[in-house]
Amino acid sequence: MKYPNSYLARFIARPNRFIATCRLQDELVQVHVKNTGRNKEILQPEVPVALVKSDNPQRKTQYDLVAAKVGTRWINIDSQAPNQVAYDSIQSGLIQLPGIATSDILTLKREVTFEDARFDIFGSTATQPFFVELKGVTLANGRLAAFPDAPTSRAAKHVATLIRAQQAGYQAYLCFIVQMSGISKVTIYQQRDPELYAAILQAQKAGVHLLAYGCTVTPATLNAAYPITIDLAQPFTEVG
Repeated sequence: MKYPNSYLARFIARPNRFIATCRLQDELVQVHVKNTGRNKEILQPEVPVALVKSDNPQRKTQYDLVAAKVGTRWINIDSQAPNQVAYDSIQSGLIQLPGIATSDILTLKREVTFEDARFDIFGSTATQPFFVELKGVTLANGRLAAFPDAPTSRAAKHVATLIRAQQAGYQAYLCFIVQMSGISKVTIYQQRDPELYAAILQAQKAGVHLLAYGCTVTPATLNAAYPITIDLAQPFTEVG
């Protein structure tokens, strides 16, 4: 996917989860942060960031902050982007769903409700309906990425509902979109969210498939690129 109207700026501060102050050329601007996670290891003072200008004149903030550069690597932090990237990549066949041939998919829809959850993608072949729940990953140490960067009861709830969908005859997938390049392995940050870790182990036993894909990232683009190994036994330590 490609962002229109992309601009480079410098991150200054983040007074709350939704708003950041950035320096765009010589002007300080208030921007919307498209990720409510902590991102404390990413959004450091003076790091380069990518802003996308909105064409909605009614908005209080003119720009969205969608990516930041950490060292030599751009990290996309737009929490809505993995859904679009995965949808496009399943359609094209770049993301392969175990047990489902791309050519056999007859239906593919976004944001479909099942019981008490709204899953990111619903699809079906002539004989097999399926759900795909997506999680964007922005936390990394070297070539190892981890999810989540903060405890998330919502993710554990989604995993529990995926299990029930699997038991009801759907094929269920939990797919991690790692929003950066240079990652070879992804794990669950067990110490950060032991409830989610336990739920994912239970999901695996119930037949839910776990997938992970790395991306190529620039200030103005995010594209799924390659499959990544998932290693739930791999411990994770944050940088710093």
